[in-house]
Amino acid sequence: MKNIGISVLLTCSLILGSCGSLSDYINLAPTNFETISAVKEVLNSSAFKALSTLSKLSGDDPTSALPAEIQPVLATLSKLGLGGEIDKAKAQIGAASKLMYSEGQGIMTDAIKEVSFKDAAAIVIGGEDAATQVLKEAMYKSVKNRYSAKLDTQLNQTEAKQYWPMATGAYNLFASDDKKVDSNLSDFMAERAVDALFLSMGKQEKAIRKDPASLGKAVVTKVFDYYQTKK
Repeated sequence: MKNIGISVLLTCSLILGSCGSLSDYINLAPTNFETISAVKEVLNSSAFKALSTLSKLSGDDPTSALPAEIQPVLATLSKLGLGGEIDKAKAQIGAASKLMYSEGQGIMTDAIKEVSFKDAAAIVIGGEDAATQVLKEAMYKSVKNRYSAKLDTQLNQTEAKQYWPMATGAYNLFASDDKKVDSNLSDFMAERAVDALFLSMGKQEKAIRKDPASLGKAVVTKVFDYYQTKK
């Protein structure tokens, strides 16, 4: 029994001697896989929270999901003698936009899976929304196109699309170049929705960076805590 005890002590001594202190072992640098996993966890959480926030903003009033730029365009319908269609068109567009947000989680999950994070460590120690910006740069067009396709499906079931080209045509005729809007309603709405999504995601990422442990993911806590101390 005494020999067994000595053997155990020697084994522990050898392990600790080769790896340094137990504390050093726990604080070993995260692997590249762990770092990428942590970045993706942060992005998935940020996307979910952003979409949830944007959907709630719509509340019981679907027109609240509409971007500010749409108001003067729809107001042009009045000048075209289509004032009676304005509220109907706004409601239809707003409802489609709200539905798009509610279905956006799948789109964002796929986008995050597709991104290749070449230097995940640099993202972790980057700016307060560095991960969001990398995703936006890599996937903006892809996400916008998928949002636009979703909107097309919804808006094709309404009369809103037939009024939009008329309204934008009249509006753009007198608008300055920086104020002109896309005559394709789905593309116009998708771009505004994706801009709002990434902006909201950036804010969510910033909050997570301040308290990585709040996400409840061990890999996120390990990676962000480690690189924060290495800054």
